[in-house]
Amino acid sequence: MGFFKERNIYQITRITGAQDNILGVVFADQKNSHNDIKIIEWDFPNIPKSQFRTSKEEVLKQVLSGLDSVNRSLETNYKLSEIYFSPFESGMNSVYSLLICKLIRHYHIGNKFKEI
Repeated sequence: MGFFKERNIYQITRITGAQDNILGVVFADQKNSHNDIKIIEWDFPNIPKSQFRTSKEEVLKQVLSGLDSVNRSLETNYKLSEIYFSPFESGMNSVYSLLICKLIRHYHIGNKFKEI
């Protein structure tokens, strides 16, 4: 897995060969009480478009599930304002739930994100 940061977008990549995924998030201000999350589809022009598409709704459902789980585990209250994903990746096996958990844990313990 790779951990990257571009401006205020924290990203995690998972490249397995059989299934590749990228997830980007922007953390919300902790004082902000409303939870409106923007879901943004990344379009990577050099990546072939696959036959399947993952919906914004599925990504949101998985990310919120993982976020809730990791917040309970760490006893934290991380919130997101934006989620970035490629719609041409597979969301099978709750991969986005796994990715947000790994990203938050990486961030929480103070590990570095490579600036891009």
